Amino acid sequence: MYALKSATVADQEAGVAARSEGALVGGAWDEASEQPQSVIYLDPRAFTRDCVGIWLQSRLNGFDVRVMSDPNQIEIALTANERVRAVVVNTGPERISSVSITSLLSRIDERLPGVQVAVISDLEDPESIRDAFDLGVRGYIPTSLAFLVAVEAVRLVCVGGTFAPADALLCQGDHTQRSASEPPIEGFTERQSQILGCLRRGMANKLIAYELNMCESTVKVHVRNIMKKLKATNRTQVAYLTRGLFEGADEYQHALRSG
Repeated sequence: MYALKSATVADQEAGVAARSEGALVGGAWDEASEQPQSVIYLDPRAFTRDCVGIWLQSRLNGFDVRVMSDPNQIEIALTANERVRAVVVNTGPERISSVSITSLLSRIDERLPGVQVAVISDLEDPESIRDAFDLGVRGYIPTSLAFLVAVEAVRLVCVGGTFAPADALLCQGDHTQRSASEPPIEGFTERQSQILGCLRRGMANKLIAYELNMCESTVKVHVRNIMKKLKATNRTQVAYLTRGLFEGADEYQHALRSG
């Protein structure tokens, strides 16, 4: 069972137009700006990179699939007017919260800010799925998924939708119960709320990582996503812009202590 979040009607219509009217040999075109549309497939492992890359190229009609082993190849491989609609990263058996994967996602964001990211993973546990969406991923595609459904999941992410295994939602009850002592700040995920609390106390990334039992590279990605969400340019601005959001949380914690 899988959970889908639809894109806006405008995004869906744009995607249909690109596939039905703008398809050209070797890729697709964005009719509004006459830009070729691409999907980047990133995989450091040669075998799965070749197999999945060829499969995506043959099935993801309407998009020019660029197969790469490293984000550093992005600037070299893309043409000046090419529009990247999504990046698909095959993380294999590695956890999303690992140093290598969080660093990879950070490098992608630096090179293609604002572009949708989907991951293909051998893991399907709720914690991995939550970690991925906390880090800004818009599609989580387990390798247990049928390949035709996986293609449509990638296509959905390309037009602004969200895709995730429903198991992530079914387990939210237990997760919410475990975190009941610290409610999330409105507009932020639970993990982002925890990091916001640490930033408010002036803590450095290394201390935040130690306190929350996270990798420092994961903290950096979360901080970057928080700053992007708030349109802040530094950590001081983050603390200032969110000062009002903590009033309810402070009252909640005070009620718990006095109760």
